[in-house]
Parts: sequence; C-alpha cells; structure tokens
Amino acid sequence: MHQTLLTFAIIGYVAATGLALAYLVQREEVLHRLASLATLAAWVLHTIALLALAIDLGRPPLANLPDAVSVAVWVVVLLEMWLERRYGLSVLGAFVLPVALVFSLQSMPTRPLIGPALSGAWLWVHIGLALVGIAAFVLNFAGAVMYLLQEHQLKAKQRPGALYYTLPALATLDRLTYRTLALGFPFLTTGLILGVLWAGTAWGSVFTFDPLAFSSFVAWAVYAATLAGRAAGGWHGRRAAYFAIVGFAALVLTLGAGLFLPGKHGS
Repeated sequence: MHQTLLTFAIIGYVAATGLALAYLVQREEVLHRLASLATLAAWVLHTIALLALAIDLGRPPLANLPDAVSVAVWVVVLLEMWLERRYGLSVLGAFVLPVALVFSLQSMPTRPLIGPALSGAWLWVHIGLALVGIAAFVLNFAGAVMYLLQEHQLKAKQRPGALYYTLPALATLDRLTYRTLALGFPFLTTGLILGVLWAGTAWGSVFTFDPLAFSSFVAWAVYAATLAGRAAGGWHGRRAAYFAIVGFAALVLTLGAGLFLPGKHGS
C-alpha cells in the first residue's frame, strides 16, 4: 500500500513540477492554481504513504536512506507551500519542486542508514532535525538560484527576458535566502550534535571516520561560514547566493556518500 501511494504521489509531483514550470514561462494564473492543487494532492498522498509505512514498520520511517530522503522531500514540499502562501512567491514551486522530484525519484536499493547499535527516541530526533535542516536548505538553494537569475536579467544590456516579469524583487529573494539559512542551520547543527553523541556510544569514538558524517560536517561548515558572513560580515546578494549553492552542492555530495560509499552508517 505504501509503495502504491508513494508512486501516485510522485506522479502528482511530476504533474505539479510541469505546471509550475509552465506558469514560470506563461504567467497564466490558471497554471499556478493547477500547480498548487497538484502539489497539495501529491503531498497529501505522500503524507498517507509515510503514515502507512510508519504503521507497518512500527517506528518512524527513517532507518534507511531512501525513506529518510522521502521524509525530507515531504518537509521540503510542506515548507514550499507555506512560503509560497505566506510571502506570495508564486514562482517558488518552479525552483523547489524539480529538486524535490529528483530526490523523490531516487531508486537506489534500500540500504540501512543506521546500524543496530543505534536505537531509541534520540536517534529519531537526530535524523529528524537533520532532515528539517536539509529541507530548509533546498529552499535556500532555490532562493539563491532565483536571485542570480533576476540579477543577471536586471544587469543585462539587452531587453529583459520573460522571467524578469515573474521573479520576485532582489530584496525579497535575498530575505528568502537569509531566512531559510537561519531556519535550517539550528536544526542541522542540533541534529549533528546529537549524532556525535550517539557516535561516541555506538562506535566507541567520535573520531571514527565515516563518509556520510564527514561530508555532513563539510556542508555544515559551509553554511556556518555563510551565516557568520551574513551576520557579522554584512554578506548579502550575490556572494550569499553563491555560498548557498556551494552549501547545497555539499549536501548533494553527502547524499551521494550515503548511497554509494561504505561506512559506519549502515555498516
């Protein structure tokens, strides 16, 4: 049942992504409304699928990487719908949904994310907090891409392109990247701290090398530098957008490390 519901949810995300991209180009309100309805319908199906899986497993669906990524996608779409309604960012879905769709389509064989030595509520808190942080950084990445596109169009000598009339103002996009960074960083930090505490218990040492853990801390360092630059160094605009993209690239490498590299996670 879970897999069937998830398949229908992914189909809904495909439709929502296509409609959101069509709205970005055509700017017809009916396309935006259809994209919003498709996104909501897919998210509801996704919610039911995750609940069915949790009931079937008797625990949160976070113990293997594909399920954890699915939960992260669920959070990403929830935040996208809220931000779009809260701030009137009608084109946000065109930049967030493709990323969420790519993550949801990952079809690697199920591989345990955690070993048997780890169990209990604190483990689920560790994974859950990290996933919320990652979801916020997907939105941070989308805001950065929109900022750079809008800035390029404003500085272009030729006639502005179609996106110029659709994308929000630079100040709005800069606030979006800052607020999503400020939202995601505490969640990711707390999740990683709990992971370090668990590693000392489960692995015998917090200094044991693990590709997933190492790449996670690289991503954390990039976001920490970005937040410090924005708070203390006055970073904004293009520089902050570039760092948001670098941080997201580090998160993608983290996902790749979890899927393809052997390590303590799942060993």
